[in-house]
Amino acid sequence: METPPANQPLHRRFRWVLPAFVVVLLSQFSVAKDSFADLSRPLVLGIIGLFGGQAADLGHAIHVGRLEVPWSGDCAGMNLLVLLLALAIWMNRDQPMGGSYWLRLALMIPAALAANVLRVFMILAYREVFFPKVESPQLHYFFGLILLAPLSLLAMPKSPRAFSHRVFELLHVAAVVALLAPNSNGVDGVALVIAVILGLSRCKLVETITPKRSLAFILWLAAAAGIAVSGMESFWLPWLLVCPLVADAKWLFSVPGALVTLASHPLFTIAPGGDWLIWLIIAFAIWKSPPHLAHAAERGADRPAKSTGRLALAIASLLLPLPFLSSLIIAGQKEIWTPPADCMTEDVPGGLLVTLPGQSPAIGTLWYDSEGVERHHKLAICLKYRGITLHPTDTPEVFTDGKHWMREYYLQADKLHQNHLQYVLSTLGPGNGGGVHLILVSEQKSMTAEEFSRQAAAISQDLFTRIQHEKGTPQPQ
Repeated sequence: METPPANQPLHRRFRWVLPAFVVVLLSQFSVAKDSFADLSRPLVLGIIGLFGGQAADLGHAIHVGRLEVPWSGDCAGMNLLVLLLALAIWMNRDQPMGGSYWLRLALMIPAALAANVLRVFMILAYREVFFPKVESPQLHYFFGLILLAPLSLLAMPKSPRAFSHRVFELLHVAAVVALLAPNSNGVDGVALVIAVILGLSRCKLVETITPKRSLAFILWLAAAAGIAVSGMESFWLPWLLVCPLVADAKWLFSVPGALVTLASHPLFTIAPGGDWLIWLIIAFAIWKSPPHLAHAAERGADRPAKSTGRLALAIASLLLPLPFLSSLIIAGQKEIWTPPADCMTEDVPGGLLVTLPGQSPAIGTLWYDSEGVERHHKLAICLKYRGITLHPTDTPEVFTDGKHWMREYYLQADKLHQNHLQYVLSTLGPGNGGGVHLILVSEQKSMTAEEFSRQAAAISQDLFTRIQHEKGTPQPQ
C-alpha cells in the first residue's frame, strides 16, 4: 500500500477524520431503542398475519405461537441502520460528496428496514426449530452480518477495480463492524473503535500474492483454527485486521501498526492501565503514521494468476463468518451446574432467578447457563445485546444503568471467578466449559454501591459454597 506524499495538502491527508468521527459516533448508538421500531414492528406483525399466523404485540416482546421473543434494541432496528450507514460512509470515504454520494447513503434507510424485518424472522425461525433453545449473541450478530453484507452493495461506489475484490473488502469490513458493535459502548469502547478504524484504514485487497504473503495466509488459516479450538474469541477482531489478503504488511510490522493491532484486542482495555494506554497508542500512531483514504494505484502487469487469487478469496470469504460461528461448530464437554436444592428458583428469559435461604429481597441473583462450551461475554456486552448500556462506578466491579447496581461472577471449573478477566483466563484452552454467568442486581435507591458490592460478594460466595457442598467437592483453603 502506498503512503501519501509528505507534501500532500493537509486537507487531503486528514480526509479520514470526518468518516472516522461519524463511524465512532454511529457505533455509540448501535443498539439504541428508537422510533425505527414503530416501522419494523408493524411490518413483522403484518407479514405474520398475512400468512395466517397469530401474533401479538406485548410492548416489550412479540408473541408468535409458542414463542415470546423480547423486543430488544436489536429488534428496534436502529443498530442495523447505523451499521449500514457506517459501512456506507466507510466505503465512500474517498468519494466526492455529490448527489450520488447522498443517494447511496439514503438507500441505507429502506435497506435497514428490510434487513431488520428479515432478521426478526430469522430469529423466530431459529427459535421455532430449536425450541426452547435461544440463539447465542454470536449467532444473533451473525444473522445481522449475513444481511449487512448484501444490502451494503447498494452503497458501493463505482470503480474500475474488480467487482470480486471490492465485494471481499465489503465482506471484510462488514465482519469487523458486526464484531466490533457490541464492544463499542463507553469511553473504552470509543478508543477500541478508533483503534480498529486505524487498522481498517490500512486494509485494501492486495493485487499481488507474493510467496511471503502466501505463507502469511497459511499461518492466518492456522491461527483461525487455533482461536476456534481454544475458544479465545477475543482474538477474532485482531485476526480479521491482520488478514494477509488486505493487510498492509509494511505498516503492520511497524511500531505504530503493531501497537494499534494490539490495542484492537477487546481485552486490552480491561488490563491494568489499558484504558489510558490505548489512547496513548492511538495518539502515537496518528502522529507517526496518519491514516489515509486514497487507494493504491491500480496494478495490472504483475497481477497473480486468476486461479490463485480466486482460491484465496474463496477460502478467506468462507472464513469471515467464523468468529460468529466457531463456538457452535466446535463443541466440547459442557459443565453441569445446578442451583442448590434449598434455593428458590424462578424462570426468567434465558435463565433463572435464584434466591438463597435468608437472602435479602433487595438483591436478585440471575443465573445464566452456557450454550455448550460457549464462553460468556462480560456483563456490559451481554446487556448491550439487549439494548442496555452500562457504566462503571467508583466501586470496583460494580456497574450501573442509571437505576440499578450490577455485579457479575462466574461459576466455572469448580471455581467462583470474581470478574471476567479471571473467567477468560480460566476458560482458555480446548474443551473448557463455559460455566454459569451470575449477575447480581439491586435498585440504586435501596443501598449504596459499596454496600451492594459487599452483599453481592457474600451472596455469590454462599451460593458457590452450597453448590460445592452438594457436589461433595472439597473447599479451597
